[in-house]
Amino acid sequence: MKHIAGRAVRLDPKHRFLLRRKMLTARTDSEIRANTIRQLLDTTRIDQLRILLHTEYPADLADSMFFLNDIENQTVFDLLDPAEAAEVLNEFDTQTSSRLVAYTSPKRLAAILSELMPDEATNIVETIENEKREQVLVLLPTKTATAIRTLLSYPKESAGGIMTSGFVAVPETTTQAEAIRAFIDSPNAEHQFYLYALNERDALSGVLDLRQLLSASPTTLIREIMVTDVLGIPADMDQEQVANLFSRYNLLMLPVVEPGTNQLLGVITADDVIDVLEQEATEDALRSAGSDAEELERRSPTRIAMLRLPWIMATMFIELLAGVVIHVFDSTLTQVILLASFMPIISAISGNTGLQSATIIVRGLSTGQVRLTNWQTAVARQVKTTLILGAVAGATLGVIGGIWYGKIAFGLIIFVGMFLAVNIAGVVGTIVPLISKSFGFDPALTSGPFETAFQDVVGISIFLGIATAMIRFLL
Repeated sequence: MKHIAGRAVRLDPKHRFLLRRKMLTARTDSEIRANTIRQLLDTTRIDQLRILLHTEYPADLADSMFFLNDIENQTVFDLLDPAEAAEVLNEFDTQTSSRLVAYTSPKRLAAILSELMPDEATNIVETIENEKREQVLVLLPTKTATAIRTLLSYPKESAGGIMTSGFVAVPETTTQAEAIRAFIDSPNAEHQFYLYALNERDALSGVLDLRQLLSASPTTLIREIMVTDVLGIPADMDQEQVANLFSRYNLLMLPVVEPGTNQLLGVITADDVIDVLEQEATEDALRSAGSDAEELERRSPTRIAMLRLPWIMATMFIELLAGVVIHVFDSTLTQVILLASFMPIISAISGNTGLQSATIIVRGLSTGQVRLTNWQTAVARQVKTTLILGAVAGATLGVIGGIWYGKIAFGLIIFVGMFLAVNIAGVVGTIVPLISKSFGFDPALTSGPFETAFQDVVGISIFLGIATAMIRFLL
């Protein structure tokens, strides 16, 4: 890898702030900024590049680096000091982060990770190969390394896997003055909104916010003012359930405890949950499309194709059934060829209706708004909705068909076919995710291409079946 050496140029923090504030009023877009960085690299104007990098917001710099190649990105990353590199690294996805740290020395990487919260550092450490990982962990401060090792021991998508050790906890016999000193002595606590109290067994026994603490007298004991009804979530709780708790109760932070002993292990903050919600939404969207949630982190087109091919092939074979249905009703289509013109419309409308219903239910199951215990309510709501959709779409298309063919019977066939197809699609799209959930399957996997393909077959079958039954009114 090409290495560009240059004298470190640092700006006074106040000057950096003024430059950043000025740039807010004249912010160039990411691609133009990337071209500027590339020009400075090509002409080896490293001092100017350092000044530019020091005045950029991490998120803006990360966006710009998207337009640079791997060598340019690595060079830019190497020019940042550990604190700046940590901020930028925290803005990248897992794939980009792993590429950058792969060519970073263990010593520098340890310095960078020291600037991050343990949960953020753990996300980076997970991408490092085992041998280098151990080298980095040995170079980290003992407390940080221990926290990272602890987080690595939990499943990645569990409460323990996303928690952080950045919190303040004191014995419940601590005085108000001593607790305030604990806050002052813990500058690295991620969000110092709450103080957690521990009993004689080091188990979580209470919580109080900063306002309650400051309102008490210096000699007041924490146990006298703490709230004992504190919600502690087990370390093995799934991260999606954690996100639902935050969303339902509008929480800023939740303590994570060891199941059984109730010992305080860490905390989960609202910003951690935002990342979880984004991740879960991405996974659901990819699965609903018949894809894989890990595709975004894979470069190989062959690997991506192999992941998606089973879904495509399965959909193809289901759609072949539609061809069989059309062949069965071949005589009907031969007698009234105009029926074929409305088949794609009915198929598309019913398929989209089913997919919409399935998406709403899958999303509801994900957020907790829909539960298996109240499935009747969810089904009833979707049935009422599809009744309206089917009636409106059927009536509209029926009028068009009747005018086009010149017979009321033709319009009636179109109306009934569309109405039934849409309603069956809505019911199936609602029930299938619920059934999948009840059997322990991922509902997102059953509501994508399979749903659309199945509704194509059902919609065409219903439409042509009704047309065959009423064919004498069309001739």
